[in-house]
This record gives sequence, structure tokens and C-alpha cells, in this order.
Amino acid sequence: MTYTQTNGGTTAEMQSLDAGHIAELLNQMMERMDRLEQHLAKVNALADEAPALVAMATDTIDGLYRDAAKAGVDIDERLKIGLHALERLTDPATLRALAGLSEQLVVLNDLAKQAPGFAAMTVDMIDELYAAIKRQGVDLEDTARQGLLALRNLVALMESEEMKALMNSGVLDPKTLHVMGAAAHALVSAQREPRRAGPMSLLGALFNRDVQRSLGFALSFAERFGQKLPG
Repeated sequence: MTYTQTNGGTTAEMQSLDAGHIAELLNQMMERMDRLEQHLAKVNALADEAPALVAMATDTIDGLYRDAAKAGVDIDERLKIGLHALERLTDPATLRALAGLSEQLVVLNDLAKQAPGFAAMTVDMIDELYAAIKRQGVDLEDTARQGLLALRNLVALMESEEMKALMNSGVLDPKTLHVMGAAAHALVSAQREPRRAGPMSLLGALFNRDVQRSLGFALSFAERFGQKLPG
């Protein structure tokens, strides 16, 4: 009897626990269904508003197109150009070229970082060279001033009327320089081999072809020079 009563009490407790558990599960399901209905309501509300939102977005885009057209901007053309540029940029050859360029930019960046050091080293070398020249007794600043002064005087001389007259006189003509060179050579040779000449030597020299040519040149020069002399 005790076992039967105990068993019966245990069965009643299990039935009570099962009913409570089922009720709790039902409550949880009802809460979830309520939340789901709320979400569905929001989705329905968005779905109801979607046509208006799409229309508003369309109107906004149309307005942007109209404003761009008034400003002289062709959006369609720019989109086409942008797509073409994007296609070119993503081309493997272009990407390889960009990769190579990036490597070169890295090298240039490294050189740019080292440039101050190179500049400082160059300045130090120039300072050392300047000091060494100064120790030799050469004043570079004074030499530079003298050089500039000489250059200025040379420019002034080249622009002077005297230089223009000299350039137009024929003194610097190649043929004139050739004759002057021949005369200078003859003077030097005659000085190196001086000779005594008497009346008979002068008479005999008249039959020398070279002397005859020189005398002919002297007579021709005397005639033309006399023509240029003022009367």
C-alpha cells in the first residue's frame, strides 16, 4: 500500500511538472510569434513605403541629371569615360607598369631622403677646395670680380664703333692675314741671315724672280695705298 501510494504521488507530481513545462513553452512560443508579427509589420510598412522611396530616389537622380546638364556636364559621357579608364587601369599590362613605377618611386624616395646628405657633402668639398686655393694665394672672389670686369670690357669693346670699323676694314680678312703672316716670316728669316749688299748686289737682285715679285707687290701696294690716301 505504501508503494502504491508513493507511486501514485510520484505520477501526479510528474503530470503537474509536465503541464507547467508545456505552459511555459507555449508562453515562449506566443512571445516569439508576437515579436515575429512586429517584425512582419515593420517589413510590411517598409514595403508600403518602398514605391514612394523609389519614386523620391528617381526624382532626386533626375534632378541631379538636370542640374548637371545645365552646368554643361554630360554624366553619361563621364560614366563611359570612367568605365573605359577603369578598364585600362585594371589591364594586366597597366598594372605591371604601375608596379614598376611604384618601384621606381621607392628608389626616388630613397634618393630624396639621401639628397640632404649629398648636398652637405658637396658643400663641404667646395669649402675644402676654396680653402686649398686660398692657401695657394689665389683670391677667388677678386679673380671673379676681375673676370667679370674683363668680360664687361670685352663686351663693350665688341659693341664699340672702333671694333665695327675694324671688322669692316678688311684687316681681319683671311687674305690680309696671310700677307701679314708672310711679311712677318720674311722679317724673321732676314733677321736670322743678315747680308751686306752693294751696288752690284742690288743690280744683280733685279734679275731675281723673287725680288721682282716683291718689287711688283710693293709698286702695286704703293699705287693702291696712294689711291686711298686723302688728296
